[in-house]
Amino acid sequence: MLFIASPFLLDLLFFWNNDVFAEGIKHAEKRVSLLLLPLFILSQNHRLNTVLILRYYALITTAILSFCLIRFAIISPELFNKYLNGTDLWEMGYEFARSINMHAPALNMHVAFVVVINFYFFKEALGQIRKTHIIWRFVFFLLSLIVLFYINTRLAIASAFFGIILVSFFGNKAVFSAKTFTKLTVGLVVFVLLGIGFIKLFPYSIQKFSDVTFAHLDKVGKLDQLENPETEAFNGLVTRLSIWKSSLEVALKNPVIGVGAADGKREVVNYFKDTKQQFLAKYEFPVHNQYLDFWIKFGALGLLVALLYVFLFLYIGIATRKVLCIFFFILFASANFVDDFLIRFDGIVFSGIWLSIFTKNALDIKLDKLK
Repeated sequence: MLFIASPFLLDLLFFWNNDVFAEGIKHAEKRVSLLLLPLFILSQNHRLNTVLILRYYALITTAILSFCLIRFAIISPELFNKYLNGTDLWEMGYEFARSINMHAPALNMHVAFVVVINFYFFKEALGQIRKTHIIWRFVFFLLSLIVLFYINTRLAIASAFFGIILVSFFGNKAVFSAKTFTKLTVGLVVFVLLGIGFIKLFPYSIQKFSDVTFAHLDKVGKLDQLENPETEAFNGLVTRLSIWKSSLEVALKNPVIGVGAADGKREVVNYFKDTKQQFLAKYEFPVHNQYLDFWIKFGALGLLVALLYVFLFLYIGIATRKVLCIFFFILFASANFVDDFLIRFDGIVFSGIWLSIFTKNALDIKLDKLK
């Protein structure tokens, strides 16, 4: 419970380091759920059916997102048609996320996780249950895949593809029989075919994953030298690298105790202004890296706690041999490398509830062995 609650405990330990106590309370109250969730879940005497929870979470989320995508096509036909015509595709996913009042990167994490869960249960069904069930599980996998490709986020697509490979080779070995091995490849084939079809329909995706992502890397920390950084670099890696470079320099100014949870972003934005990085200062970008963010706010201990919290998923996954928990570690660790989900309530709860559920499952398994 203390390990899971460690980000909240940091807020309490370094509360004195905030310039304005009221602002410190606002940051702490978002993370108090990391104390309450494990308290309620890990203290349960009865077992949690983790498999059933995962299955219903994936099915319900897939159904809701599929409905929302259809709704989006109805209420915003001009945007939907623009995408079909291949224009303004850099907005893809963000407008859809706004239509359901969600933070786009957080939605991407949900969708990537759901795709891999659906594939996991489709794979587990092969050769074990009725064909009608296999078909339905495949349909839900396909629907979640369509939503994933529509949102079209680089990290989400790459994470989902890696997760499918991981599940294929490290799931239930019984599936790898001569009778079912060929059927298993269907999911991978569908993923690849849909990807190819999507690229044919939206050729900008290749440009987005290559030229747009890696353009102007010689301008790290010098984005104002670009003629129009809003169009040339806003969606590129060079902007993230420029933010990280400045954030690292801010962290190294107070490497031991940090600047306080409420003052981290302000210090970074002030650094943009002091170093005359007008583009970054204009948009007041957050750190976009959870490990750097906690280092800036809480010093070296913050960096350690951020790593500890994320790696708990890997430890629990390996200890219980649960491939979905291991995949969640890969997903959450990579997502927090390019964003900061432990400063947002949705990212805090999303990670806290699954870490608590996977940990409860590990404790139940340990208890069974003791019996």
